[in-house]
Amino acid sequence: MSLDTEIVEMLYSNNQRSLLAAVVVMIALIFLQSPLIKLNLLVAWIAAFLLAYGMRAFITLLFYRDHKRHHHIQKWLNRFRVNSGACGCVWGLAGILLFPVNNIPNQAFLIFALVGVAGAGIVVYSVDSFSCNLFIGGLLALMIPRFLIYGSQLSIALAILFIVYVIYVTIAGRGLATSLRENITLRIASNLDNKKVHQLAYYDFLTSLPNRRLLTDRLNQAFVRCARNRMYGAVLSLDLNNFKGLNDSKGHLAGDELLQQVARRLQNALRKNDTIARAGGDEFIAVLDDLGEGKEQATHAAQVAAEKLMQAFAQPFQLPNFKYRTQPSIGICLFYGNESNETEVLRCADIAMYQAKKSEKLNSVQLYDKALHPAIELRAALENDLAFALQANQFLLYYQLQVDQAQRPIGAEVLLRWQHPTLGFVPPSEFIPIAEESGLIVSIGGWVLKQACLQLKAWEHSPDTNPLTLSVNVSALQFSQPDFVETVTNILQESGCNPSYLRLELTESLIVKNIDDVIDKIKVLKTLGITFSLDDFGIGQSSLSVLKRLPLDELKIDKSFIDDILHNNCDKFIVQTIINMGNNLGHHVIAEGVELKQQKSLLQKLGCNAYQGYLFCKPLPLQEFSAKLQNIYIHI
Repeated sequence: MSLDTEIVEMLYSNNQRSLLAAVVVMIALIFLQSPLIKLNLLVAWIAAFLLAYGMRAFITLLFYRDHKRHHHIQKWLNRFRVNSGACGCVWGLAGILLFPVNNIPNQAFLIFALVGVAGAGIVVYSVDSFSCNLFIGGLLALMIPRFLIYGSQLSIALAILFIVYVIYVTIAGRGLATSLRENITLRIASNLDNKKVHQLAYYDFLTSLPNRRLLTDRLNQAFVRCARNRMYGAVLSLDLNNFKGLNDSKGHLAGDELLQQVARRLQNALRKNDTIARAGGDEFIAVLDDLGEGKEQATHAAQVAAEKLMQAFAQPFQLPNFKYRTQPSIGICLFYGNESNETEVLRCADIAMYQAKKSEKLNSVQLYDKALHPAIELRAALENDLAFALQANQFLLYYQLQVDQAQRPIGAEVLLRWQHPTLGFVPPSEFIPIAEESGLIVSIGGWVLKQACLQLKAWEHSPDTNPLTLSVNVSALQFSQPDFVETVTNILQESGCNPSYLRLELTESLIVKNIDDVIDKIKVLKTLGITFSLDDFGIGQSSLSVLKRLPLDELKIDKSFIDDILHNNCDKFIVQTIINMGNNLGHHVIAEGVELKQQKSLLQKLGCNAYQGYLFCKPLPLQEFSAKLQNIYIHI
């Protein structure tokens, strides 16, 4: 509430008491002065009084009936000021019409009565100096000339004293008004500060939606209401798809604008008694209660609400300079009364949302299923533990040999292994996807690359390992980092290894996206001597037009084609095509997943001269890999 609003509210709130006081003074004046005043003059003053103060009562009534008065407070202040001037003129008119020319005691009484009215008016109106000036000005302008011109010496003296009194009280009233205004200002500021503290404590700064703290309170209230009404409720966990991609490509301002628009749409899509909160990032939580007495009815109602939330995303969002479409994934968890606690319900809703995100159908709605809980629990535990695995030195590097036609060592691929403190070795197929989705793959991949370069440097001192090339897998997220080239350059400088023996393996999914950026980074790194291999070739989506632009050194035939190459002519034809393509483009070709001598023999006939697989060496820790190398060289 503003200062002007507080002042106007205060002025109108005093009207009832001031009206009552004015009526009492009016009755006293009429009672004492009527024997000495002509009837027509008396009636004229009474009519003027009733008109002025009747109008005051009327505008006061209209003021309190106006429920939107705070939006046009200046209009009500102006009306009060005009009426204050009219009321002052009425009392000044009393000094003219009710003045008994030949009766000094009654003149003195009239002066005292008007002194009381003036003093009360100054006190009441002093908070608004303009209203005060109009009231006192109207009173003095009409009353004083009458007393000075037609009064006795006593009345003249009283009039002069009256003026001095008014001046004194006005000065005192101004000081009181200043203190009152300062107090009001301090109280308003305090209220605003309290509101800001409350807003910061319970509402999200960006979207103005309830935050997690207020969400907890609302959810517990929903538990109580559902228990009292014996109804089901639901929590809906909503997460935007590919929000990180928008932030990375268009910046955080675009992401913030999207979140604000999403918040407004979600609020409009739910019932007024439902709660939609921002849990953090691009995740929103809806709390619905009183969905029905039966589980089937409540499930249907929750799904209908989820579909309404989905519909809120039907139209594109207008972001700065472009339109953007996005859809959410929604998880639903029902609760009945207060049988569940807040943490459990929110966790189950998140699990359902995660399942919706992972489903083959994008932008789906998923109801929580207890059967999925153990797998989700395990994944959540792995994701949490993975965040500390690098710091706890739980990662190990294994090496798998790569050989030529004569089975002489030509290189090795470095492979990451995670030795969990309680679960033992966690398969890469389980933790690598988690690392990629969580973004941990960037720091983990950087560590692997650094260790590989340090190992290359160590290998320079042994004739067995000096000529070996070491291949390191680079994830799409890791390669897409703006500072990837700088990071690799720094690692090479710190390790002091020969870059020509380092080979970075990229996937087809990486090169399909941002092809120009990929080519630029490869060219810069190749100037340092690094070579590049295209991993799992043949199972991705890269076209020949893209492939011919890439400055690659090696194509790696995916294991899926090698597995059945002896019995499947289609796989054999694809492998032959890849080998011919690689030779024509000037790329080295290597086949991975070679496990049988017959596979190796066929690949050799097809023109493939490099191999990797269990036939030659399984992935081994460094010490065992070194022993394997020595054994191979002994028998060559």
